[in-house]
Amino acid sequence: MAVKSLLPPREPAPHPATAQPGGIAAVERALRVLHAFGEGDRGLTLAELSRRTGLYKSALSRIMATLIRHRFALRHDDGRYGLGPALYHLGSLYERSIDLNGALSPALRALAQQTGESASFYIRQGDRRLCLMRVDGCHQVRDHIPVGSLLPIDRGAAGRVLTHFTAPGITPREPARVVTSMGERDPELAAVAAPVFGAGQRLMGVLCVAGTATRLSDAERLRGIRELVFGEAARLTLALGGDAAVFSRPEAE
Repeated sequence: MAVKSLLPPREPAPHPATAQPGGIAAVERALRVLHAFGEGDRGLTLAELSRRTGLYKSALSRIMATLIRHRFALRHDDGRYGLGPALYHLGSLYERSIDLNGALSPALRALAQQTGESASFYIRQGDRRLCLMRVDGCHQVRDHIPVGSLLPIDRGAAGRVLTHFTAPGITPREPARVVTSMGERDPELAAVAAPVFGAGQRLMGVLCVAGTATRLSDAERLRGIRELVFGEAARLTLALGGDAAVFSRPEAE
């Protein structure tokens, strides 16, 4: 006959909480707790935090007390925990410290060198797009767009990306996409573009590689350029404080 246990149920075994080489275990655990909060989480109970982090409730109580003391977390009236104002302060400091031009220059140079085509960064200005930065490619026959040029936003790969990610109803978790255009703005030109996000998944602009339709009509070459643009956009997003996870499964056009 089975014997019913009178002992209270044990908490689920936690994930290993050891620090990575060169790290500090206590700091790793605190950061794991902060990263447990997701989009739309107004507050989490200790049980929810335990499930998401794999940490015991007893350990979580001590971690949360420390985070609350330093304003990285707070406790609501209903007992749930939320993120604290110190994180907003640090995020604001980080965003103001970002040198957009300093991050863009090496990315554009790398794309122009790797593809041989011209690389540009566009931002939206009303119903048009502005070429904010540009590095010309090595080909004599190429797309000539001076920095500061205003172009239509309803034509071309960069314009389509800007239109999509500034449309009403777009959420911060919208998957990134790489867009190809052939002869939309000029019948002789083609382009590949992908979005770049900053803190809070705010759209910073669009990374674009443009060249002749003849050169980009080669399927293998086009595929390589698409991969380079998409990868560089993900790296820029990470450098500018955005979440590069939206680049894990690209939406292609």
